[in-house]
Amino acid sequence: MSFKRFLLFTIGSSLFTFFAGCDEIAHPLIQKQVYSNLPTTPPAYRDSSTNYNVYKVLLEDAMGHTCSNCPLAVYAGDAIIAPSNSLSSQTVLLEENIGGYADTVTLSGYPNYAFKKDYRCEAGNNWLSKFTINLFPWGMINRAGYPSNMFVVYGNWSDSVTSQISKNPLPSVTINIHDSCWTSPRIIGAEFQLTFKKALTGNYLLETLIMEDSIIDWQLDNSVAYGADSLFVHRNVLRGSFDLVGTGITIPSTASSVVNGSWTSYQTYDFVKGENGKAASWNMAHCYIVAFVYNQSNYEVVQAEMVKIE
Repeated sequence: MSFKRFLLFTIGSSLFTFFAGCDEIAHPLIQKQVYSNLPTTPPAYRDSSTNYNVYKVLLEDAMGHTCSNCPLAVYAGDAIIAPSNSLSSQTVLLEENIGGYADTVTLSGYPNYAFKKDYRCEAGNNWLSKFTINLFPWGMINRAGYPSNMFVVYGNWSDSVTSQISKNPLPSVTINIHDSCWTSPRIIGAEFQLTFKKALTGNYLLETLIMEDSIIDWQLDNSVAYGADSLFVHRNVLRGSFDLVGTGITIPSTASSVVNGSWTSYQTYDFVKGENGKAASWNMAHCYIVAFVYNQSNYEVVQAEMVKIE
């Protein structure tokens, strides 16, 4: 969205005007309302992916705030998506807080409010079980190598991402995301437009997620004197999935098996009720929509995409 718009709402006999730019969702003039149903029409305001025709790799970082070695992986991920790194424009990074290291616990020697925010979500919990993730701080690159060789140590992430990009000079499918927002309540709508540049065999699914960047909170860290950093910057944190459990939506084979086959999915996300109400506290100004297409038989990701919620 290139500029802020004015919306005019009528409630009963009262007429009032308020600013409705998505960056101002918490504007004090916006009145809370309750809608029983999510929107079913295409978004009124759109922001589109820009370089969606480029092949992109999905990098997933298995993380937890009580994992004292995990900051090393976060720094490795940060380096890959840094603007100065040539890999940044072709890498979609997700920090996934999962497992026992992500528990909300009380640790001796720290304030009783430290490590109390729960960054786990239903999708992450599902993937933890499905892929038997038990190596921290390791990660997955496009989920390649299922089932026994999926996990890559953070020191090899850059080389693994580079290898994936080298093998895929062009994407087999593109994901063009159009997003919009509703300011009252906090509901977004998104269109995911897929175009298959190659004919793919097998069954494929589209997974759609919400990610929040730059969350500042506690993190155990062996590299600091106190043993923990209360101002640690958590990057690209997985918050939830549009379908809740993180399995995705089946893509019709009539689209995926044909060169230039296309398919569009329209989905909505409720930032009030999402993740059993936890979504109400997320900072939408820092949130992104993430989507990826994967092969149902081996879970390997063939394309990833992300766009900021505007």
